[in-house]
Amino acid sequence: MTEEIRNRQTAAGATSAAPSPQQGITGGARCGAETIASEINRYLYENLVSNLESQIEHWNRKAARQPDPETARTLRTKAEGLGYALRLLSVFEPEFRELTDAAVRFESEGRV
Repeated sequence: MTEEIRNRQTAAGATSAAPSPQQGITGGARCGAETIASEINRYLYENLVSNLESQIEHWNRKAARQPDPETARTLRTKAEGLGYALRLLSVFEPEFRELTDAAVRFESEGRV
């Protein structure tokens, strides 16, 4: 996966000398897994849901105050898109929780 990301960056012309955030996190398969497990947040799902809900509310409030109907429509469309993302996230909640729980168990068992 890391190699695929690097290949895409190279193909897209990303020739910057500074490492990308992905490269900094995944220095290799084992190192990448260790970094992810040691930084896993067991409340990641709740944080994602909360952030999506907050952004939806923000865009809807902003749209309600917007005098320009076209801008208001654009903001409502953005909020609807995030609403779709929120519904999609809820569909995959069991799998999401299973992954985060496994990462936390992996970390607590001292495998990191």
